[in-house]
Parts: sequence; C-alpha cells; structure tokens
Amino acid sequence: MMNLIMLSSESETSPFDGMFSGWQGIAGIVLLVTGVLMIYIGIKVLKGYKIMPETETGIPLEDNYVSGQAKVLQKVKTTMPDFNGGGERTFIEWKIGYEIDGEKYKQVIPDNGYEKGEILDIMYNPDNPAEYYLADEKSQVKVEKAETSQAEDEKEEKSPVGYVIIGLAVMVIVIGIILVM
Repeated sequence: MMNLIMLSSESETSPFDGMFSGWQGIAGIVLLVTGVLMIYIGIKVLKGYKIMPETETGIPLEDNYVSGQAKVLQKVKTTMPDFNGGGERTFIEWKIGYEIDGEKYKQVIPDNGYEKGEILDIMYNPDNPAEYYLADEKSQVKVEKAETSQAEDEKEEKSPVGYVIIGLAVMVIVIGIILVM
C-alpha cells in the first residue's frame, strides 16, 4: 500500500487529471477546430448570412397545373413563445378547402389578409390535386423597394449575433489551447 502512495505522489499532476486522463490533448484539438469553424460562421453571419433562411414557395418549372378555386374555411391561430424575450407571438394561418373530382382537400396557408368565406384562385396538379399553389392577387409577392444605397441595404442585413458567435469561438479556442498544453 505504501508503494502505491509513493508512486502516485511522484507522478506529474494536471488540474484536468481524472476528467480527461489521456484524452485532454484530443479534446483540446477538437475544441480548437470547433472554435475555428465558429469564427468562420460568425464572420458569415456578420456579412448577412442567415442561419434560418426564409422559405419560399415556388411555382413549378413546368406548369401543367389546372386552375381551380378554393374557399377560405377557418382562421387558425398558433401561439408560441417569443425567442427575443417579448412574451408570446401569435401566428395566423387560414385553412382552405377545395374539391376535385368529388374528393375534398384541405390545406393551410399563411395569413395574407384573407376573410372567412373568401374564394381564392388556385392552380393544382391534375395527377395529384394535393399539390397546389395560390394564384390569386393577394398571394403574389410584390416587391416595392425604396430608393436606397447599396451600403444601407447591406447595413440592414448584418446581424450582431455574429459578434456573439465569434466571442464564444474565442472562449472555445482558449479552452482548447489550455487542454493541449
């Protein structure tokens, strides 16, 4: 027993012995690589890259869809917590319904100022009527852009989240360097 105690007191100790015991070098390298990747992502976010891109609904390239009409049936409200810390957010969508060859279809569309009972023009795939897109005037995306300089547009798109990501990356890299040493 005494020999075991003597052997343990002669070995070098590290503040991380036991936690990583032999793996601290590998963990340090992994943290260094992760930190470098985080800096890259932070720079991309600063330049306007969006982590959560907006989804776009597209019209099929080969438009063999047939026109039809759908009726706005019901308003659907969804309440979710606001991740910006402002309480709750309410999203409004509408349930629409249409009938093709005696079969009824229901879809949910985003709110665009519709009213219950309103009739919407749609285009649907005759082979699969569940595939559709809205063809009414309200659903068409209209881009009205005020005359601003390109520098102002780029300034609006930049996000301060990039600075947070870069700050966290520096902390991860420092921890990685400590583990490698």
